[in-house]
Amino acid sequence: MSVIATLKQFFLSLFSIKEYAVELTPLSNEMRTFLSQNVSFYAALDETEKPFFEQRIGLFLQTTKIVGHDVEVTEQDELLVASAAIILVWRFPDWYYVNLHTVALVSGSFNEHSQFGQADSRIQGMVGTGAMKGQMILSKPALHLGFSNDRDKKNVALHEFSHLLDLVDGGLDGFPERLSHHMHAVPWIDLMRKEMSKIHHKQSNIRDYGGTNPMEFFAVATEYFFERPNMLCRKHPEVYEALKSFYKQDVAAIKKEIRPRKKSPCPCGSGKRYKRCCMVSSDVSEIS
Repeated sequence: MSVIATLKQFFLSLFSIKEYAVELTPLSNEMRTFLSQNVSFYAALDETEKPFFEQRIGLFLQTTKIVGHDVEVTEQDELLVASAAIILVWRFPDWYYVNLHTVALVSGSFNEHSQFGQADSRIQGMVGTGAMKGQMILSKPALHLGFSNDRDKKNVALHEFSHLLDLVDGGLDGFPERLSHHMHAVPWIDLMRKEMSKIHHKQSNIRDYGGTNPMEFFAVATEYFFERPNMLCRKHPEVYEALKSFYKQDVAAIKKEIRPRKKSPCPCGSGKRYKRCCMVSSDVSEIS
């Protein structure tokens, strides 16, 4: 059974209906080009996998509203939000975000009182609880920055969708229960405590926000895992292996496999050979 057939069958059983009415419109060539140029995860997929990624994007967009609060929502915005949703659960073909129905994009960072442009307006995304259950808020500029810079270990959309995975079991505790067996809970919780202690003592290159609490550690580590897998594997091998097990993805091996050869044209389009262009900055970045 194809991925899309599996997804449709899942909806049939979920809602106990005889026919699932969503008809998916294929992505245009322009949309595929945008994904190839802006979503490195999609670009790394082989040609047999890309159609499944596109179909899952289509299904996500058909079943989740993406609205603008004080900004216009573009096709590119929708593709980036949907990509983040699919990347995390790529190896779970029948996954559906039962705890999300709306993603709202806003013009910038905000504070706890939903105010923009204030000294404490530093929140770039959040997942709603209580009266806002089922909703996600993302800063539109931060959404795009997360995909345009995939070297800084930050991607607000991946961060917030990881919270949704954490929330599925009813609590934000840093353990994605639906992605893993209960037997892995105690080792992961112990590892989080150890790694958070290292953050507090400035002995880790996992960013400080990961030391806030277990749920934020899981979200920050997830960003790191998908953006800089080779570095995470080298500097925090236990964390890498745990996330590899949760997500069922060996991202470091994939990134290593798709790295251009030294004498190949640089993928940035400069016309120079890779070793004379981005290879240098890439190597420096991997060391830092």
